[in-house]
This record gives sequence, C-alpha cells and structure tokens, in this order.
Amino acid sequence: MPPGRAASIASAALLWGAAVGAVLTVRHLGAGRIADGIVAADPARLAVALALMCLALAARAASWRAILVAALPGVIVRIGAVLRATSIGVLLSATVPGRAGEPARAMVMTRHLPASGAALPLVLGTIVSQAIINVAALAGLGVLALTTSAPSLGGPRLSLASVVIGAGIVAIMVLAPVVLRRVARTGHGRLLGRAQALLAQARTGLAVFRSPRRAAQAVGAQVGAWMLQWLSCWALLDAFGLGHRAGAAGAAAVLFAVNVTAAVPVTPSNIGVFQAACVAVLGAAYGVPATQALAYGVVLQVVEVATAILMGAPALLREGLLRRRGPSIAVEAVPR
Repeated sequence: MPPGRAASIASAALLWGAAVGAVLTVRHLGAGRIADGIVAADPARLAVALALMCLALAARAASWRAILVAALPGVIVRIGAVLRATSIGVLLSATVPGRAGEPARAMVMTRHLPASGAALPLVLGTIVSQAIINVAALAGLGVLALTTSAPSLGGPRLSLASVVIGAGIVAIMVLAPVVLRRVARTGHGRLLGRAQALLAQARTGLAVFRSPRRAAQAVGAQVGAWMLQWLSCWALLDAFGLGHRAGAAGAAAVLFAVNVTAAVPVTPSNIGVFQAACVAVLGAAYGVPATQALAYGVVLQVVEVATAILMGAPALLREGLLRRRGPSIAVEAVPR
C-alpha cells in the first residue's frame, strides 16, 4: 500500500475515533454535574471564557503555521488547513487517553502536502519544535504560578522534568542522523540508511530555530495562546465569584497545574485528575471550598471539551470524512 494512502486511512480511523470519543466524554462527565456547574456560573463570563479558549486554539495554529513555513521553503501553507489539523488534534487529545492528538494532527496536515507519506517525518519534526516552545512557556507560567501561590504543589519538579524531556528530544533529533550516518557507512544495511533519512527529514522540522523572524512569530503566537488560556481561566473564576479570592495568580496556578498533570493523561481529557488539580490549587493556596473548587474544575473542563468539539467537529466535516470526494489541496508551490 502506498505511504500516502496508508496515512490517509490511519488519519481517517483516528478522526472517526475522535468523533466517537467526543460523545463518550460528554456522557462520562455527567449531564447533572455539567448542568449544576453551568447554573452556578455567570453565563456571560462563561461565554467569554469559551470564546477565549477558542481564540487560544487559533493562536496555537498560527504558531504551528510559522514553524511549518520555516520547514517548508517554496510552498504556501494555508492557515485554514493548519487550523483544521490543530483543531482535530485537540479534539482527539480531549477525548482519547494518551497523546493521540499529536500524531493525528500530523497525519491530517500531511494530507494537504505534496508526497504526504514522505512529508510525515518533517511534520512530526515541526510538532517537536512547537513542543519545545510550549515547554518553555509552561516553565515560565510555572514560575509565575509558584511565586504567587503559597504552597508548593510539586510543580517545579514536574516542570523541570518536562524541560529535560524536551531537551532530550532535541538532542536525539540533532545527533541521531549523525550517528546513523556513521553506522550506515559500516555497511549495516538499508534499514539504518532509511532511519537516517527519516530522522534527517524530521530534523528539518526544527528549521524555525534558524530563522529569527519565523521563530519570533511562532513564539509570539504560542505565548499569546497561553495568555488567552490564562484569561479564560480568570474569566471563569469571575463567573464563579472567585475573582476577588484567587484572581490572576489563581488562574495562572490552575492553568499550570492542569497542564502539568495532563503531561501523561490516563483518561479522556484527564477526567478526575483535572478536577483534583483544581481542588488542590484553589483549596490549598486560596482557601476555596472543595465543592466550589470541584464545580470550577468540572466547568473549566467542560469549556475545554466544548472548545475542542466546537472547533474540531467542523474541521472533521471540512476534511471530507463524510463524503467520497477528498479535500482540496491546502499547500501549493510558490510561483517562480
């Protein structure tokens, strides 16, 4: 089977799984708990929090597009295709345990690239670039949260671990092609040569760090996404009447805690652990009653899942999974 067709079939299966997972996640959250949480929150501020989360997702897509453009000289990368791939990845991550959303968005994006099967390692490399920027931004958020919150929630160790993991990924991608090249010269067969080529292509995804302009665009958009998420958490605190008690610092601490605990998700949307992180932060650091903190955690997760569905479901339809005719090409060669 051709690599491009295999990638399309795999991405279609993952995307259908995301659609089914979205329904199951909403059911698992419980209609009663969702209704109680929404009733307790101010509807206008809840709508603001949801809008900010959607804008944050769009900012993440803008960051990824800058990384893709740096790695794909000579092509025009359509922001619409990048936004759809990002939205579908977020939908899958929000509804399925593990990090299935990352390879899924890579496969969706490669459907819009020439020689999609060969482009997959490069696109995965761009995701690693975005992850590096993300880890740096999360570390900065952690410093802000932990310097403005009284108790230590174990965040510094987890954040440091994330930085070490990110650095390790970069080191592997930079050094592995060199090592494999030397091994291949000893005559150990085609497999090592193929692995060397794939890793070299993946390393091309790190090209954004060699372009100050594109790097500034990618970092600026990613930091903007984090700020929008922070404002969303803050707006939701106000919706529960907790703004005077926790405020901007509490919103930063919650955002940091839920993202650190989601580093290795074990349930769809990290259900349960997500709420426990909110209760730990708001209860221990700001004295918010456990029931109120739990309600906040439930509604915050509903806002995140709703964002994934609102942005991801139209993307699923736009990608043409419910029709025979495939999507239009979203990346074209630059006219010479």
